[in-house]
Amino acid sequence: MSEVKTNAMLTQTMLDAQQGVLGAMLIDPDTVGPVLSRVRASDFTLKQYRTIFQTIQALFQSGKPVDGITVRENAGAQFGDLLVKLIDATPTAANVDEYVSLLKRSSTLYYLQELGTQLSEAGSLDDAQELLDKSMQLRVGKPEVQSMTFAEGYEQFFDRHDGAKKPEYLSWGVPVLDERVFAEPGDMVIIAGRTSDGKTALALQFVAGIGLKHRVGFFSYESTKDKLFDRHVASAAMLSYTTIKRNQLTEDHYQELLELKDKLTAPQVRLIDAAGMTVLDIQAYSQAHHFDVIVVDYLQKVAVPSWLRREKEYDRVTHISSSLQQFGRVSGTTVIALSQLSRGERDKKSGKVRDPVISDLRSSGQIEQDADVIMLLYREDYDDKQSNRILQLAKNKEGESMDKVRFRFDGDLQTFSRIAPGAEEPSRKASPPPRSMQMKITEITDVAGAAEIDRIFPPEKEASPCK
Repeated sequence: MSEVKTNAMLTQTMLDAQQGVLGAMLIDPDTVGPVLSRVRASDFTLKQYRTIFQTIQALFQSGKPVDGITVRENAGAQFGDLLVKLIDATPTAANVDEYVSLLKRSSTLYYLQELGTQLSEAGSLDDAQELLDKSMQLRVGKPEVQSMTFAEGYEQFFDRHDGAKKPEYLSWGVPVLDERVFAEPGDMVIIAGRTSDGKTALALQFVAGIGLKHRVGFFSYESTKDKLFDRHVASAAMLSYTTIKRNQLTEDHYQELLELKDKLTAPQVRLIDAAGMTVLDIQAYSQAHHFDVIVVDYLQKVAVPSWLRREKEYDRVTHISSSLQQFGRVSGTTVIALSQLSRGERDKKSGKVRDPVISDLRSSGQIEQDADVIMLLYREDYDDKQSNRILQLAKNKEGESMDKVRFRFDGDLQTFSRIAPGAEEPSRKASPPPRSMQMKITEITDVAGAAEIDRIFPPEKEASPCK
């Protein structure tokens, strides 16, 4: 890219921002460290400015003082007049944060425009994909470093724990989980299970409740958005999924669904067909839609950048897990990722498949390291697809672990119902409760005897029964 072309494309805003950042560092050495933590040499589009920045960076890293004289001595006498101009053009170093923000925005826009030009001239799909990956990296940007001293932490501790405001964690709609799992912004939660154990149905049931207070993005690599919403309707309206799939809805069904419109649409959940999306794609889309929580269904199917496609599955999944975890940490987004478990091994004596453990997480041990919470979902009897489900809290950084919760899973209603400890075994053929009862249920509660179908659902002050 020629210097002439560069100068032609630069706007006055970009020039002002670059001058302001460099001038502030030359005026006030205390600004150098904070600026270097946020700015890169590539943010400077003029070669002379980039050289000055790199000279300041080298001086700082070697522990030498940074000012107009030391920079001129190390960059070269030819930069003398430009350094004087930068100092004179900067009114104050107090506005350095604003200069940096302006620089980051303008340089990102500039390079995106450059990539757009290159994309229009790409000679192959691989070349185009590589340029798209670069654009995603630019869009995400370099995060600002967050830090505090022990003294600052001491002051903030009392503000955070003064008792005036109750901390808000994600609600799972299951009291025993809500009392133990304290998922906060930036945490990574893994829900792992074997094929057909109901991971997606459970995640949909969770987010129907989570979405009442948080914006949720559900990135699906297995089902289309239409199929996911059909499953949501089956669970929330207690309507046979088979009836929905066969398109056999009656007039009564339509009337009931019309009456349930507010409840079906209340959760702030966006369903995304994610096939082919990389973590960078997820990150850019999530930031554009301001999601508080994202669900990835499922982790092993997330696409990887072109340079990783020929690597072993272990390396690909390691990259995906680490990238999702870092995205959550940097952006404050809670990540709920579904994961496959390896096939269960059978005990030689009993012939039964053993219960899963954390090491059964498929493809990468990195998942175990990255997760703050790991829930293992499996059947009590592996060989019986209608068997009750067990949800085991296998890892919980901020609370108790090893708790096992029993559920009845109704595949036709896409609904999990908790079986209370000591309760009688629910009958699989038991009829669901009347619709007037169903509309009042707001969470997954205990089954205290016969089978009871519950779901996370928005409460209403005055719930009128369906006809």
